[in-house]
Amino acid sequence: MYTIVSTKTNSIINIVLVFLTSTIFFCCQNDIEEVNKLTVSNDRPSFQVIDLETSFSDSGQIKVKIYAPELVRYERGEVQYDEYPTGVNVEFYNSLMEITGTLRCNYARYLIREEVWEAKSDVEVNNTAEKERINTELLYWDMKKELIYSDKFVRITTAEEILFGEGFESNQNFSKWKILKPTGTINVKDD
Repeated sequence: MYTIVSTKTNSIINIVLVFLTSTIFFCCQNDIEEVNKLTVSNDRPSFQVIDLETSFSDSGQIKVKIYAPELVRYERGEVQYDEYPTGVNVEFYNSLMEITGTLRCNYARYLIREEVWEAKSDVEVNNTAEKERINTELLYWDMKKELIYSDKFVRITTAEEILFGEGFESNQNFSKWKILKPTGTINVKDD
């Protein structure tokens, strides 16, 4: 048995096929910027590192070693930074590769362009030579200036006393420091 299709029916089918094909073709065009907006998010990490151990050196000499359980890098937004959500341990070295100081905290963030660290939550800095320790909830470490500072409450423990204050400044290895607004009793030695 043969089926005869009229030319009128063929024309209608062809028109419908052309219409569907053109609709599909034009609907599937994508603007690359729109696609990037949907697929690239500024708040998603670029990468993640587990059990990080890294060092910073100057002229081939190690100055700082950093240990962290986790590093998450964000570099797609206006502010590029590394986040250490479970904290960080830092060791500072002298020219003889001896540890001169340490820094420990439960959370840290490193601003990549500015080379500034923000350490939060149970922050402790130690000067191993002088046996001095500072405790605070927030401090900043400017790597370019080799400066550690805070404007929050600090507690500094030395061999002779415990000092309190609001804010402090220190060099990177915590061998020279000062409390900006000391509070409490301070012992003064007679010469």
